[in-house]
Amino acid sequence: MTTSPRHETPGPSTSEPATPTASPGDGRVSLLARLGVYTSLSTLADFVYGAVFVTVILARGADPWMVGAIIAAGQVIGLLMEAPSGALGDRYGHRRLLTVGLVFWGVGLLTIGMASGLVLTLVGMCLGHVGASLKSGTLSAILVNRVGTTDRTARIERIVRISAVSTRLGSVLGAASVMIAGTWLSAGPLVAVGGVLLLVLALLAPKCFPTTPVDPDRRVGAILVESVVLVASRRFLPLVLLASALMVATMLLVVAWQPLLAAEYGGEDVRLNGLVLLVMSLALMAGAACARWVDRDRPHLWGPVVASGIALPLLLAAYDVIPLVVGLVLAEFLIGLGGVLSGVWSQLMFTDANRNTMFSAVTVVTLFGAAVTTGSFGLLWDLWSIPTAVALLSVLALVVAMASLVLSRLVPESIDFTWAVRRNAEAEELDVENGERSEDTRSREESPKGP
Repeated sequence: MTTSPRHETPGPSTSEPATPTASPGDGRVSLLARLGVYTSLSTLADFVYGAVFVTVILARGADPWMVGAIIAAGQVIGLLMEAPSGALGDRYGHRRLLTVGLVFWGVGLLTIGMASGLVLTLVGMCLGHVGASLKSGTLSAILVNRVGTTDRTARIERIVRISAVSTRLGSVLGAASVMIAGTWLSAGPLVAVGGVLLLVLALLAPKCFPTTPVDPDRRVGAILVESVVLVASRRFLPLVLLASALMVATMLLVVAWQPLLAAEYGGEDVRLNGLVLLVMSLALMAGAACARWVDRDRPHLWGPVVASGIALPLLLAAYDVIPLVVGLVLAEFLIGLGGVLSGVWSQLMFTDANRNTMFSAVTVVTLFGAAVTTGSFGLLWDLWSIPTAVALLSVLALVVAMASLVLSRLVPESIDFTWAVRRNAEAEELDVENGERSEDTRSREESPKGP
């Protein structure tokens, strides 16, 4: 069991339920609003990069197999950093990790934007993945850990949905920025501007978010092992499979849409990339917003159903059954909807003490799936064709999503959303007992001894 977390500065006890709004010392803007702004702006920078990164790599002399290898290498670095990054957040505080992650991420995009060859491009991509791994999960953890037991499901769903919609809004802004700024700037400088924005966010983070709990009595290794054991159990297997299916389908879309677009329309004008990405991002935001009308008590049912259909529109577009843009829009809508459902399921199952580490442990698995997807796509593209690569990886996403649906029925503890609440209550009771025991010991030590 864990000990009571300590704060970076004195503040109210974390054992008391708190709402995801600004506390008296945090200013007039709610934490939900700050979550939305930070999520939107960091996603804007990421999508400026996302709109042109394959174009940048190809322009620097990479062959198709090298595109997949370079992207996969960065993802492997991110995978290696992801799990320990969550433990660092639970140990040293989520706000600190948010700041450090934004710095690494910003420097990585700056390096990519200013590089002229593939070596520095790879270095920048690795730095960016390290930063993104350090940052991942920190914003949600800051808010969700302030949620008590009252209306827990509804409030967590609101945080996840607002975070997802803000992410999609940032995608729209990023795509629009590429479309507009592409008139004056080439792909490299656009990526560098995104890096500068991330560094500005890192500078402002300590002013925008309250101090978060730290736990100097727990070792990072112990937090990591405890979280990995939990996530590797039967209880979390269906959730992990759903997250993996979503990642495979998402990364398939990420690596396929630009080559498909270039093959159909040519890739000389990055403004076209920005326009198509803008439309895709609007669909992504619409999908996330529509999660509001999906039964929030059954993410284990609707999440796998949605995930199983994501790759189908992309597959139909790759074989010219439907227009390319229509396929991309439909796939993005389903990604937005499925991402919220998966996020709600995750946050309902994670415990407060290990929330960021458990998030990172699940993300490690999904990043492995992302690396396999991107690496396989480049290889399959080089061996056969883009449609063949899309077809084979679409089947993989479908199989994993269906496995999640079946196992959620076979493993009932995987949908016991009260388990985390009970674990949080047990940890709180233990903290109170330890505090009372420490107080009694201190009182006996300070009392005068008799003759």
